[in-house]
Amino acid sequence: MAEPDPRSDRAARNEALFRRVNERVEEVNKAFEPILGTADFFCECADVECMEKIRMTIPEYEALRQVSTHFAVKPGHEDPSTERALEERVGYVLVEKFGRAGERADQLDPRE
Repeated sequence: MAEPDPRSDRAARNEALFRRVNERVEEVNKAFEPILGTADFFCECADVECMEKIRMTIPEYEALRQVSTHFAVKPGHEDPSTERALEERVGYVLVEKFGRAGERADQLDPRE
């Protein structure tokens, strides 16, 4: 197993925090989905000061959450040292964590 990296662990905890917040955002917005169609979710990047929003539908969010190492980040918020961009979408990039960051994302997934 690789040596712990404090920066990577802090980033993983921040990303996991925003993923948990987004889980709550989803719960609240499910009731309004037929009216609004989309909801604002928080960017799930590693920047602890980032508070930017990502607009997506509840089904898009659910598809993202099917894989514990997948996150939605604003364009330009990708970290190539810990994640790879899988797909650019309107207003956000779907990224996949790898290596130690991927392991931590899996461990910290609230749905696991």
